[in-house]
Amino acid sequence: MSHFKHTPTGRALATDLVHGETVDASGYASLGTPEYRGSSLFFPDTASQRAPVDALGLDYSYGLHGNPTRYTLCQRLAHIEGADYAMVCGSGLAAITLVAYGCLKQGDHWLIPDNVYNPVHDIALQMKERMGVDYTVYNMMDVADLESKIRPNTRLLWTESPGSLTYEVPDLRALVAVAKKHGVLTGIDNTWSAGIGLKPFELGLDYSIQALTKYQAGHADVLMGAVLCKSRELFEQVHHINRVWGFSVSPSDCSLVLRSLLTLPARYAHQSRQALNIAKALAGFDAIERVLHPALPSCPGHAFYQRDFTACASVFTVVLKPHYTDAQACAIVDGLNLFRIAYSWGGPESLALVVNLPRARRERLDRTLYPDEPSRQCGPLLRFAIGQEDEQDLLADLQQAIDKALNA
Repeated sequence: MSHFKHTPTGRALATDLVHGETVDASGYASLGTPEYRGSSLFFPDTASQRAPVDALGLDYSYGLHGNPTRYTLCQRLAHIEGADYAMVCGSGLAAITLVAYGCLKQGDHWLIPDNVYNPVHDIALQMKERMGVDYTVYNMMDVADLESKIRPNTRLLWTESPGSLTYEVPDLRALVAVAKKHGVLTGIDNTWSAGIGLKPFELGLDYSIQALTKYQAGHADVLMGAVLCKSRELFEQVHHINRVWGFSVSPSDCSLVLRSLLTLPARYAHQSRQALNIAKALAGFDAIERVLHPALPSCPGHAFYQRDFTACASVFTVVLKPHYTDAQACAIVDGLNLFRIAYSWGGPESLALVVNLPRARRERLDRTLYPDEPSRQCGPLLRFAIGQEDEQDLLADLQQAIDKALNA
């Protein structure tokens, strides 16, 4: 219990409760970043209130624009990925949307890969219908296909490495080189690597986005995204859109992500190691045709993974043999005891899903896996996200579910 000397102020209690002093915080030191809250931020005088504000600096003019908790998170994220500028937003998808709207205007054109996170297609369709921004889908594994689709009005090349659900790893260096030759900006969804396994700015990319919902939050209880950049001019384009639209994130959520960053390297390494061990074991199961994990030679683009990545995530896909059905794939997932059926990944719990690819992507996967057998089609796909449970327990659960479903 602390002692506080009471000194009468001569004012009413209601006034004192609003204008009372705070205790002295000097001498209080801890690892955690304080959670700063506030909408009205006080200026010492009128001149300060009227002074120009650097929107990309520490803007404490209004609570919507920033607070020390949020700026500390941005600083840490920039350090992880080797960026000079960073901002946080409501989700990874919001981060992609901000980059698209920041870079593109009516009459422009952009390129998105055929194995991109599917909601990006929805962004592209909306921008085409509402703004007159055209887009083209390209084969991320074919540099010549990309170059053939660049137009005079192409302004942005979007990439994802590895690709969603099927985990192909493209030749990012070659894709970026083609874009630069034509004066096209480049961006990447770098969520799979958490900024740890891949450094996009070292490869020449202009923008990187993260879904902080995954590994950075780490506990499946926060939704947040980030946009990172090396160029002040390019970052300003996206930051301006975010400011005009009035988007913000909760200091409480920022505080949770900051806390989780303290264990990010350890969690990422542990879950990665477990996932790779499980992926290698699954490759030996009779029912499995192929394991699509970038760190394994069986995954398309494995050589580019070896060249550009230093670590891998804990999410991958397996391809069942062609004679198995979608119903049997669902039975496997339904028969798991330790895996939950859910979207997302990067949290402490292991997840499983049956992958439903659009027909065009399915056909391209068939051609990739069976280049010498044009009529052959791969079997159902299952995506696994490995969490913090013991890997032997997870493997035993996978074995029993597969045996039960496929031997029924």
